[in-house]
Formats: sequence, structure tokens, C-alpha cells
Amino acid sequence: MYVDVSQYDVGEKARFQLPVMKENDTHCIDFNYLLTSPDGSSPGTLNILVKVNKGPLANPIWNVTSYTGKGWLKAELAVSTFWPNEYQVIFEAEVSDSKAGFIAIDDIQVLSYPCGESLSCRQLVLVR
Repeated sequence: MYVDVSQYDVGEKARFQLPVMKENDTHCIDFNYLLTSPDGSSPGTLNILVKVNKGPLANPIWNVTSYTGKGWLKAELAVSTFWPNEYQVIFEAEVSDSKAGFIAIDDIQVLSYPCGESLSCRQLVLVR
């Protein structure tokens, strides 16, 4: 997902939704992200949300709003269920008042095992 914030108004959002997962287990959502602009200001916010059992609302589990520079950063999020549930991970880019810049995600992987110990950004989300 690649959002050029100069093409959108403040507060507009773009979403990328992963397929619904039904496994009663821990998954590791591994991805790269970038929030960059020519003047070093934040182009907006990258939110990660989880929707449970096809409900109407998605719960925020992680976000980043700061300028990340010109290089990609890596994140991994552990999402777990303890009894049968369906859940869906949603990536959401929300445009700020920046006039130029990009919010992007790339190389998304859904791994069927818990996240590793070597990466710098980690959050455990228990889906009920």
C-alpha cells in the first residue's frame, strides 16, 4: 500500500485488509513501513486495527505517526486467539495536514508461528 498524501484531504483514510483468519493460534504479522516527506514532517498516521468475528468496529492495536526518514522500518505484531474466533488485520493510512509525503507498507507476511526475538518493534494482541 502506497499513499501519496498530496492527493488527499486531511483526515482521509486508505485501508488494506488481510483475509479473515480463523485459526485458534498465534500469528506473527511481519511488515515494513515508511512515513516520509520532503520537509521531515509527518505525512500522517499508520494504524493497525483488528476486527473480531466480522464485527462492525475494528480495535486499534498499533500506530506510528512520526517521520521515519527515507529508509524502511520493520515491525512485527503477534496476534493470538485462545478459542475459536475469526479476526482480520487492517492496515490504515490516515492523512495529516502535510502537503507532501508518503505513507507506505510493504512485504507483509502472516506467519503461522509466534514472532521472533530479534526485531525491534513488537506488540502482543489477545483477540477474544
